[in-house]
Amino acid sequence: MRVVHLFAAIGVAMLAGACANRTGDMTIAEWCAADAGRANTDICKQHADTEEVRSSLGSRIAEVFGVANRAQQTADSAMARNVVCVTRTLNRTRAGSCDPGYVLAGCTQTRYTTRAGGMAIMRSINDTECRFNSQVLEVQVRCCAMGPNPPPATMVRDTPQPQPETPPPARVS
Repeated sequence: MRVVHLFAAIGVAMLAGACANRTGDMTIAEWCAADAGRANTDICKQHADTEEVRSSLGSRIAEVFGVANRAQQTADSAMARNVVCVTRTLNRTRAGSCDPGYVLAGCTQTRYTTRAGGMAIMRSINDTECRFNSQVLEVQVRCCAMGPNPPPATMVRDTPQPQPETPPPARVS
C-alpha cells in the first residue's frame, strides 16, 4: 500500500513539473507567437491583456511626468522673479487696500469683539482692495509687488522674526 502511495506521489510531482515547464526556455510572448492555435489559450489571452495594460500605463505615466515637468518649470520661473510682499495693518475701517504698484494677495480680519458686532463678512475682494459689510476693528492686508525695485509701501507693520526664548542646545560631537 505504501508503494502505491509513493508511485502516486511521484506521478503527481512529474505531472506538476510538466505543467510548470509548459513553455520551455521560451518567453510567453515567444510561445504564443510560435503557433497560431495558441492565441486562444488562457495564458496567451492573459499575456495580451497584461501587455495592453502595461503599455497604456506607460503612456499615462509619461503624460503625468510631462505635466509635472511643466509645473516644475512654471514654479522655477516664478521663484526666479523678485517678489516683495508687505502686510498693512488697518484699524477701524470697512475696506483694506494696497499701495499703487502692489497687488492684493490676502485680506484677514485679525481683531474683533462681540460688543463691536463680532466677525464681519467680506463683501468683495479684487486685485486692489477688499471690503467688509461693516467696520472692523483691525484688518491685515497682504500686498505683493514684483520686480527688482518695488514701490515704497506705506502703513506697513514691520514685525521682526520671533527670537527663541531659550537658546538652542549646544551641539555635542
